[in-house]
Amino acid sequence: MEQEKNFPQNVAQPNPQPAQNGGRKRKKRRKHGKGGGQNNQNQPVNAQAQKVVQTPAQPQPQKQPKQQNGGGKDKTNQKTERRDEKQKNENRKDTYAYILDGNLYINLTNKCSNACDFCVRNERESYYGNYLWLRHGEPTVEKVIAQLKGFGDLTRFKEAVFCGFGEPTYKVAEMVELCDYFHSKGISTRLNTNGQGNLINKRDIVPDLKGKIDLVNVSLNASCVEKYQPICRSQFREEGFSGMIEFAKQCKRLGVRCRFSIVDCIGKDEVEACKRLAASVNVPLYVRDYITDS
Repeated sequence: MEQEKNFPQNVAQPNPQPAQNGGRKRKKRRKHGKGGGQNNQNQPVNAQAQKVVQTPAQPQPQKQPKQQNGGGKDKTNQKTERRDEKQKNENRKDTYAYILDGNLYINLTNKCSNACDFCVRNERESYYGNYLWLRHGEPTVEKVIAQLKGFGDLTRFKEAVFCGFGEPTYKVAEMVELCDYFHSKGISTRLNTNGQGNLINKRDIVPDLKGKIDLVNVSLNASCVEKYQPICRSQFREEGFSGMIEFAKQCKRLGVRCRFSIVDCIGKDEVEACKRLAASVNVPLYVRDYITDS
């Protein structure tokens, strides 16, 4: 920068003092200067600097706003798509009944006293194409029956299963009333439950189920509380497991057909341990296949 500042003065104002070293030495300096003396170094540097200063700015910065605008449009489109999808979900009718494996399934609530690691509702709000998360509140019996009318002749279904995204025993009264409706159609009834209905309702609900539910299926999931609570995370903590076992015992005592169920992916040793537990309380055990895709 210092060389660039001093160079114009040397060109515009010649030095009035005579050369002290003589003309011959000056020529010698010029001769050596051809190879890169100070003046010759400054001259191309300043010429380059002047050229850079005088060169008009390139139009590259103008491209950036175009790219930003394009990105902005993409973000706007994404927001619009998310808004439209959300609106579509809000406008979608709640599913109170759906068909699976030839049976009729009834979805009454989102509530559950467990937060199981393996639950299908953890990663999706649809199950085999059925959107089960209730967005507009829990249904009344009348609403369920009204939706069932869209299924045509219900007598083609062998079984009506109370099983949705929540624990059905939160809706005992509605479930019992619907059982009468299905029995009038010649359809048997099944309850898939985590077995914590007595804890949820703070009373013994098994007498309510007698003569209404033809089969109570209790999800055992583990052979002991130490293995059950880490994967099922009951809001009742350790009492959730013991309450489940007592619920199954009570069903057995009152003559309500009941069974435990587990999934075969828990390992052979754990399956055998669950079989021993079920045998100890005289409740049969059903081992079902793990559902890998929904």
